[in-house]
Amino acid sequence: MRTDVSLNTRINEQCKLAGFETDYLYKHGKKVLKIVHDACRNTALDADDLVEDLCSESYETDEFRRMSEAATRLEFFATDYMKDRYETSILRTLRTSWMLKVIDRIKMNVYTFETYGPQFVEILNLCYLSNFRYTGSEAAETIGISEQDFYKKKKYAIIMFALEFEEFKREYKARCNPAYMSGEQMTIADLMN
Repeated sequence: MRTDVSLNTRINEQCKLAGFETDYLYKHGKKVLKIVHDACRNTALDADDLVEDLCSESYETDEFRRMSEAATRLEFFATDYMKDRYETSILRTLRTSWMLKVIDRIKMNVYTFETYGPQFVEILNLCYLSNFRYTGSEAAETIGISEQDFYKKKKYAIIMFALEFEEFKREYKARCNPAYMSGEQMTIADLMN
């Protein structure tokens, strides 16, 4: 019980230092994680379908050889329409790769949270970033904690994820617009970017 109170206090203090309320971060974090889950899951399914479609005529057992054979067939024997169709599908799949890089960076930052970070990342992976849907009891059993403890830590993990997401956004804005952090006068256009 004592560690739970101190964990709650630590997270609340970090949120206040960053200028956010924990309730806002919890709601915001759940929304972002839902979007990420859906986008990543759909992209993974689209990529699997694309590979299967491209490699369906190959009799190779090695995946690299199958892809190489499919790329050669696409390059030299496909019609312009087929090339355009596959190019569009591949580009759509690659567009979400930036999201995965951002999420990995945010997870790395959550992982560094003293004592509980690795467990928070494991909870996020099980609940939001995997293709399999775990129930609360299954996820708690997988992690090796009680179900009650799991739900408390899941809330904290979501809050920490949202806090790191907000910090990432601040860093990104500062890199893209040096006036954002320099104290210079900002315009409305700066805020809209």
